[in-house]
Amino acid sequence: MTTSQPPDNRPTTPPPSYHQPQGQVPPQWGPPQQNWVPQPPAPAPKNGLGTTALVLGILGALFSLIPFIGVIAWPLVILGLIFGIVGFFRARSGKATNRGVAIAGTILSLIGLIMCVVYASAFTSAVANSTAPSAAAPVGAAPAVSGQDSSTAPGKPGDTLTSGDLQLTAGPLTSKTSQFMGPMKCAEVSYRNTGSGQASYNIFDWKLQNPAGAITDVGIGGDNSLSSGQLAPGGTTSGQVCFDAKDNQPGTYTLTYNGGPFSDPLSWVN
Repeated sequence: MTTSQPPDNRPTTPPPSYHQPQGQVPPQWGPPQQNWVPQPPAPAPKNGLGTTALVLGILGALFSLIPFIGVIAWPLVILGLIFGIVGFFRARSGKATNRGVAIAGTILSLIGLIMCVVYASAFTSAVANSTAPSAAAPVGAAPAVSGQDSSTAPGKPGDTLTSGDLQLTAGPLTSKTSQFMGPMKCAEVSYRNTGSGQASYNIFDWKLQNPAGAITDVGIGGDNSLSSGQLAPGGTTSGQVCFDAKDNQPGTYTLTYNGGPFSDPLSWVN
């Protein structure tokens, strides 16, 4: 027997709508979003001075090794040295990242500057020696002979000759082999100041004439021990001067000294 159920008069709930009404913001799910603020980019490293110093140092060091053209190296090495120092301190303060490049540029510029100074000193000494006035013989005077005064006559190895207030002694030439320059001829020379004032001495005052008549300057980088400076009254100094002798020609070599326009040129025949 079936029992009839009373009618359900309760209000029914309408099914959910899947259409978003216009103008209504959809509900947000998850954590609230944060506004993103763009960060300014990190400043680029200032590596320009260090790189410039390296380029100038390389060019300056190369040009400084070329005679005459080496005058171009002067501004290059000076600017390279300045830029390298500034670039190093920039890297040290964190404004640049090429500290090693700046150091390399500074070192190369310093080497080039030293070479420029050495060549300038040698050139100045050569010009001073070439402009030394030659003593003119009086009219009717007899030509010089080997028995004339020892201050102007050629000497032998070990002789002491006089030039102005300086007494100079040159020993015999000896053959040596330098680690950097190869075969060389060297002589031990000494100075003594007999005047009442200071007298200068310079390694570049010495030259060597080979049997063929070619005259060479002191070899840079050889086993030279004579330096340059001043001698007080009564002062003495000595050292070795060496010359390139790769040809090693047999015959007579002449060691010459010329201290400038106010000194007498001297020579020792070997």
